[in-house]
Amino acid sequence: MLSSAAPLPIEHVTAELKRLRRGPGLAHPMTATRLSPQLRRLLAGDSPDDPHDSAGEVVRIITALRRAIDNLAPPERLYAQVDFNLSPDHGHKTLTERHESLARHLKCAAKTVQRHADKALETIALTLVTGEDSLGPVDSPRFVADIDHAASWQERLRRFWRLSPTTGVDIVCSEIPEDERPYFASPADRNYLRYAKFADLDSLIFVKTHLIKIAPDVTVRDFSPSEYYDTDAERLIVIGGPPWNAKYREFLPQLPYYFEPHPLGEDDPIVLPQLDVAIAPRWTAQQELLQDLAVFTRLTLAQGTTVFLLGGCLTLGVLGAAKCFLQGAQGARNAARIDELVGDRDFALITETRRIGGITDTADLTTRNPLVLLARDENGFSVLIDNTKRYLDP
Repeated sequence: MLSSAAPLPIEHVTAELKRLRRGPGLAHPMTATRLSPQLRRLLAGDSPDDPHDSAGEVVRIITALRRAIDNLAPPERLYAQVDFNLSPDHGHKTLTERHESLARHLKCAAKTVQRHADKALETIALTLVTGEDSLGPVDSPRFVADIDHAASWQERLRRFWRLSPTTGVDIVCSEIPEDERPYFASPADRNYLRYAKFADLDSLIFVKTHLIKIAPDVTVRDFSPSEYYDTDAERLIVIGGPPWNAKYREFLPQLPYYFEPHPLGEDDPIVLPQLDVAIAPRWTAQQELLQDLAVFTRLTLAQGTTVFLLGGCLTLGVLGAAKCFLQGAQGARNAARIDELVGDRDFALITETRRIGGITDTADLTTRNPLVLLARDENGFSVLIDNTKRYLDP
């Protein structure tokens, strides 16, 4: 338990923690005695039975620090554990070596690891200054310690999808080519069914029902590309890849990937020019689908519209993209992970999607990184994660 002494300035605690994480970090517990007397008193409290620099004081300090680290959300927790040399997989004598080890594991730059580690350290400093129980659930995703709690994961997803009670969401779902549609998809038919022309109907139903679940006050409308002419949507969700979704095709010039067109009945591989690679669904020798590719893209327009593109080479990948950030607490954990990596930037994510026992599985980005993650800044999209080799060479 933290001491009730007057709070220290956050800047002081942050500077002390930065000193503590250098070298062997907490792998050598006695390094805790390097902390300033004020911070040691805050963490260990005053105990007449354990004088300054005693083993008892060190144990209480380490316990307080580890508790603060354990209370972080999963993405930040990993960076902090590596920072303070508490991760067996990345245990090294210097902080630089630990950051480089984690960067190799995450397939990103060491500077990216350092940036996220600094954010995690700031969260720890605030936790220590305010008291371990005082933060509770607040708006910043860095402070969501229990994302499985219903209120936490629903709020996490609302933030990720940028939803509020006054937000309007338009969904534009892919449509079956006119010459492939059933007869009752025509408005002239006596048994006309409007949804009969929608191609990715499973994904449309999943997205609509789960948006309502996390944000019941949000207004959601759905359209096919041939019906949609609005240019002022607050949130636009485009479901289905470019072959059968004309609205998706309108965004292709701004994207760091494209779908290579093939004749109907063949796969349209995803081409990534920056990586000079093309990836496509994987099949067994008996032509049973093993894996499809889920493609999730977020674009922010200057007028304030946020566009979410949910694509895939096949319908399985489209549904996988929809489930990735809407499937309850798992989707919330994925959202928190991506927020840690890209912040508010636009991004494009590609990862595997499998169907197991008739159920489309939801990717877990907290335990297995996506195949590809690209984020956009003023210079365009850049590659943050590249795991395409694991897909091409299983």
